[in-house]
Amino acid sequence: MNPVENVAARPIRPYGSWAARTGLALLPFATLGLLCPVPSLVIALRRHRSADWAAFAVFSAVWVSWVLQLATTPDTTHGMKFAADVLLLGLSTAGAAVHAWKAWPTARQSPNENGKKA
Repeated sequence: MNPVENVAARPIRPYGSWAARTGLALLPFATLGLLCPVPSLVIALRRHRSADWAAFAVFSAVWVSWVLQLATTPDTTHGMKFAADVLLLGLSTAGAAVHAWKAWPTARQSPNENGKKA
């Protein structure tokens, strides 16, 4: 069997195994939201779709908002500022993790040559 036939006979694994998907989903939790745009960036670089770049822009904006809120909020805060901190922390951790888990293609979602589902 020549190498071309060997490659064609292998099952399609679009962008790696479940370990890559799990790792990207756990990254925002492991860093408490500090690296929340990274999974979206990886997905956008892999798939080259405008929706993925928009998600990266949204999570980058959430990250910038969270860092600015953290820098300007005193340690003993309460009320609306505390609620804003909790909301931004939740978006940057859970939101980014859910996005990474749902957007990363599985083996059943094999992309064709244009990067779209068949």
